[in-house]
Amino acid sequence: MENAAFEELILKYISELPAKFRQGLKNIDVIVDYENYSHKDSSEIKPSEITLGLYQGLPNTEKPGHYRNIPDIITIYKKSLESVSANDKELAKNLKRVLLHEIGHYFGMDEKKLSELGY
Repeated sequence: MENAAFEELILKYISELPAKFRQGLKNIDVIVDYENYSHKDSSEIKPSEITLGLYQGLPNTEKPGHYRNIPDIITIYKKSLESVSANDKELAKNLKRVLLHEIGHYFGMDEKKLSELGY
């Protein structure tokens, strides 16, 4: 999938969020790493061990009432997503799941809750 189409999907998935979540996304950047895998390119790595996305920041549930100058960051690893996706349709599906998973962390959800929700 071309990078521009990949970015368009990210914007589409964010725009499809319910309004209360979309409006709650403040001071956060979504970055796509196009060049690197989140892991060493090795056939010995299992798909469950590959990092597809990464949230860095302080979840909203833990932020004090004042504004933070440093934005939270969601990094999406395109090459890693491509390595676990058979085709563009599966890549789009995996991208959506990973993006929503990382946004869930931004809103304070832990791995257990996200797993229960299917992310």
